[in-house]
Amino acid sequence: MYRYIVDLFAVLFIATAALPVAAQDYPTKPIRIISPYSAGGGNDAMSRLVAERLTLAWGQTVVVENRPGGNTMIANELITKAPADGYTLIMNGDAIITNPYFYAKVPYDLMRDLTPVGIMGFSQLVLVANPSVPAKDAKELVALAKAKPGTLNFGTSGQGGPDHLTILQFNQLAKVNIALIPYKGSSMAINDLVGGQVQLMITPLAAVQPFVKAGKLRLLAIATPERSPQYPEVQTLAEAGVPNYDAYWHGLMAPAGTPARVVARLTDEIRKIQKQPDVLEKFKAMGVVVPDENLYGSPEKFGAMLRDKLARNGEIARNASVRPE
Repeated sequence: MYRYIVDLFAVLFIATAALPVAAQDYPTKPIRIISPYSAGGGNDAMSRLVAERLTLAWGQTVVVENRPGGNTMIANELITKAPADGYTLIMNGDAIITNPYFYAKVPYDLMRDLTPVGIMGFSQLVLVANPSVPAKDAKELVALAKAKPGTLNFGTSGQGGPDHLTILQFNQLAKVNIALIPYKGSSMAINDLVGGQVQLMITPLAAVQPFVKAGKLRLLAIATPERSPQYPEVQTLAEAGVPNYDAYWHGLMAPAGTPARVVARLTDEIRKIQKQPDVLEKFKAMGVVVPDENLYGSPEKFGAMLRDKLARNGEIARNASVRPE
């Protein structure tokens, strides 16, 4: 009997002692980060930066797999069917919180099928115009749109994209009716904006910054809560009387059911990456701002932001009479 008790305690001790080790056994094999966009864009660049830093930190290969199409729905359906073990992740952005209002059949439920891990950064949005537009800032643009209705237009990256909803929001808040011209991708829209075929865009700063510096496009406003570190002299839309604009976010997600210890390890590593000086320099070049850790520094706060944005986007879509197709 005594030996049985000793053996039982030995088994319990070994099992208990193994628990801390089990909490640190991730990762033990390569990790895949899915980018729901083509190579070369902002989301792809963010995904590759994270993959590079995780590889350096953990000694396990982290690869990026581009799965564009369906306004990110192809990639997000794929991630929801992946094993919930932390070895398949996705770098998402605003499209995932606009799709439910433009598409009748979204093959997943964001809050049910995905686990927020951490927000990597916020891309600064800018209101930018072709120099032929006779407005020097957002206030003048709104005045022009009201004085000459039907004479202005916005280029968008496509029907149902995040900038589609962003422009609908601008029209509602500014009480104007500027037309939308959808393209098959933001690069095509930007090319026509530079060429003068369209007049306006609201898009990430990094995508248009070379044209702004070259004088081929005019920066009218920063479409984020705070002024841009790169262009502190340019007013925000809120200062111009068009409030409630946020930056586009880049956030790492995992399939629902991913163990909390794995999510916590990923979140902790993201925070470390965000504080690396050379990463901050890369962010600056990309027009990306590091999220406030107090507001967004945990999976729970990331999830709360997603719920808030889903509700806000629903209101914008309803006010614009958007019908999912």
